[in-house]
Amino acid sequence: MSVQLVLLKSGEELISDVREIVDPDTHEVLNVVFIRPVRVTIVQQGVLTEDSKPGESVLSFVPWLSTAKDEEFFLKDEWIVTVCEPTDAIRESYIKNIGVKDDGESTIAEDGSVSDL
Repeated sequence: MSVQLVLLKSGEELISDVREIVDPDTHEVLNVVFIRPVRVTIVQQGVLTEDSKPGESVLSFVPWLSTAKDEEFFLKDEWIVTVCEPTDAIRESYIKNIGVKDDGESTIAEDGSVSDL
């Protein structure tokens, strides 16, 4: 898995296990697969707690396509504006709360085998 922060053309910010499906002969990206994607939102806290300060924001993970049964979504790369590494804290929170493991893999060959870029 390669946990990445993704900005879509729609303006949505997602964090997901992101993999590319690549043609093994041409090395052309055929599709991008998002595995267990969640929308990242910043929420202003309205209630003060012992650990928070006035106006402090908290990070929220909201399931992307929450009514879907699937956990894997195939997107054409033209819908992706940018992909980047999340901060360590966001990556760790995603892994802990969504229940995924980070194996560093980022490519899936057309035959289904996984390999490094």
